[in-house]
Amino acid sequence: MSSYIVRHIPEDQGPVTSLYPEIRKVPFSYTNKKKEAELAAEGSNIYVVEREKQGRKNIYQFAYRYKCTECFRKAGGKWLGKFDYKNTVEYEKNGELELLDPPLVITDPDFIKWYKTKNFGMCEIPAEYEAVLKAMLV
Repeated sequence: MSSYIVRHIPEDQGPVTSLYPEIRKVPFSYTNKKKEAELAAEGSNIYVVEREKQGRKNIYQFAYRYKCTECFRKAGGKWLGKFDYKNTVEYEKNGELELLDPPLVITDPDFIKWYKTKNFGMCEIPAEYEAVLKAMLV
C-alpha cells in the first residue's frame, strides 16, 4: 500500500504545533488533490511535513504520521476556506498517530532534493524517502 506526504504551510494554518491538541484527539490533514486523498483513505500512512521559512531558505520539519481511513469533502465550501478534502481517521478507530513534539528538521539531502520538486498539497512518497521519515520516529 502506498504512503503519502502532505505539506503543512504555517502561513495557511499557523504552526503545526498549534494544532497538536486537536491532532492528538483525531489526526487529520488537508489537501486539494482528490485522487491522492481518496486513495490515502484506504488505510495508507500520511506523513505531515511542515515547511518553515528562514529568510530565503525553506526548512522541512517532520511533524507527525497517522494511518488514514477517511476522506471528507466539505459540503458547501472548503475546509479552512482553502482545501477541498480532509483526510482523517474513522470514528473510534486507532489512527496509529506518531507525533513529534517538537517537529524534527529533515536533513537528508536526497529527501530534500526530491521534496522540493513536489507541488504543494499531497503526493505519494517513494519507499526510499518514506524510510528517511520512518528512521526519524525511532
